Amino acid sequence: MTPGESLAQDLLEAGNAGFQAAVHPMRVLFWSADASGSCEVVSTNWAECTGQGFEKVRGLGWLDAVHGEDRAMVVEALRVAIEARRGFYLHYRLQRADGSARRVLHVAAARVLPSGQFNGLVGTLTDEADTEAGEKSLQRSEQQVFEFLEGVGLAAIAINTQGRLVHINQVMAARVGQSTENLLGCDWINQYVCSEDRSRLAALFAGNASLASLPRELEYQVETVTGQCLFRWHLTLIRGPSGVPVSIAMMGSDITEWRRMGDSLRLNAQVFDNSNEAMVISDRRNNIIAVNRAFTRLTGYEPEEVLGRNRRMLSAGTQDAAFYQAMWKSIVENGYWRGDIWDRRKDGSCYPKFLSITAIRDEAGEIARYSAVFYDVSDRKEMEAQLENLAHFDSLTGLPNRMLLHDRLEQAIAMAERQRQHFALLFIDLDGFKPVNDTHGHSAGDEVLKQVGQRLNTVTRGMDTAARLGGDEFVVILTDIRNRENAERVAEKIIGELSVPYELAGKTISISASIGASLYPGDKKMGTDLLRTADEAMYQAKREGKRRVKFYSGFA
Repeated sequence: MTPGESLAQDLLEAGNAGFQAAVHPMRVLFWSADASGSCEVVSTNWAECTGQGFEKVRGLGWLDAVHGEDRAMVVEALRVAIEARRGFYLHYRLQRADGSARRVLHVAAARVLPSGQFNGLVGTLTDEADTEAGEKSLQRSEQQVFEFLEGVGLAAIAINTQGRLVHINQVMAARVGQSTENLLGCDWINQYVCSEDRSRLAALFAGNASLASLPRELEYQVETVTGQCLFRWHLTLIRGPSGVPVSIAMMGSDITEWRRMGDSLRLNAQVFDNSNEAMVISDRRNNIIAVNRAFTRLTGYEPEEVLGRNRRMLSAGTQDAAFYQAMWKSIVENGYWRGDIWDRRKDGSCYPKFLSITAIRDEAGEIARYSAVFYDVSDRKEMEAQLENLAHFDSLTGLPNRMLLHDRLEQAIAMAERQRQHFALLFIDLDGFKPVNDTHGHSAGDEVLKQVGQRLNTVTRGMDTAARLGGDEFVVILTDIRNRENAERVAEKIIGELSVPYELAGKTISISASIGASLYPGDKKMGTDLLRTADEAMYQAKREGKRRVKFYSGFA
């Protein structure tokens, strides 16, 4: 949800009876327009920030506060948004009250009545100084993901939430037979996904809400220069500054031959024995009746050690009963199952493998045997883990980044709702950090940030989440707290820990921390709202003298 959407309820409560000035925090300007694009509500800090009187804001008068060189761009964005009945995301300059310009990020969302009728726009204007560090961190993380995908040796793409290609590596571009320049921006699903799979993928990627529940693994066919090829993809969701999904990175393997091999595995003995992939034939009770040489090389078991025994002997025991129930249901109903699974070698070591199981039926249509083909995917799993780490963890501190924080926040809300618990969100900003960079250099600043991350991990529980938003801003989610006092004790402990001097190469550096706290469900019900209110409380703590904790409010 965007900041604009998170404030929609505030706007509805403000009402629509003519132009109004709504109370809003100093660092954020609040703005809304009716269905024709005329401004009807601004926050009370509008005049102080822009120097524009409220009597001049109504209708299109607010545009006079936009920098003259940017005004045409803003007018066009507003026109398109009203015609398309959707929000917009725009960087431009506002004139300050003193005549100088401030760059802002204007995030607007469509306002819709319960009947579904479009009723205008609502949004926030945030000074880029407040968002720049976080956005640069996310852009850097996204670029690291794309650079990683370029070197993995597997097919890799990334599409945005409209299904447009925003990255494709050389491996996949060669398979499609186009240059990367020609492919970027194309409609991937409608142009390169095979027709029989398009509707299924379009349904999966329809709307930001569904993206958060995308499967981790996905199969679909792609039109390549050699014809239709089946790929199995590993999916990683990439989020924007406000936590909204912005793209989906996919790293895939061509499993076309595996499908053909599984579907036609009434193989002759020579192919069976000489295959480089491990193969197992089992009877209808899943007792092993044949294995090939590759099976022995991969598992360590000689044929005589496994013949007559159930395939369960190879299981690593990491998958639960529901996993196997779904797998066998697919085999019985569809005739096959393909996917990643963990198994155990003879020496006791566990390893991940890609497994394709096909049911072989007799002339009466009854399942007589099962054929299985598999191979070790440890290298691919390691690359997938690296991809997840790049996408979800801060490269400097190793803490979760904004993307993973939003996921953890959604999980915390879901768990609190399910188990009727409370949790707290602590927004931490370091006091006196800028002089560290100015006086001692950025390498010293980076080392301090690393130690801050380490200290946060030592004072929080394993069930909690400590994350870095960017710059010198951190967030801690304290799950399952009993009351405000519990959260306050932890916050005070964090302040004490972060205020202990830092020893760096013979230098002693002293900083402190200010903390703003939001409580769930007492303050807000949405993750983005909790971040916003904790951020506001943190700035109040700064104004009151720093090195302290300030709560947005208590439990309702």
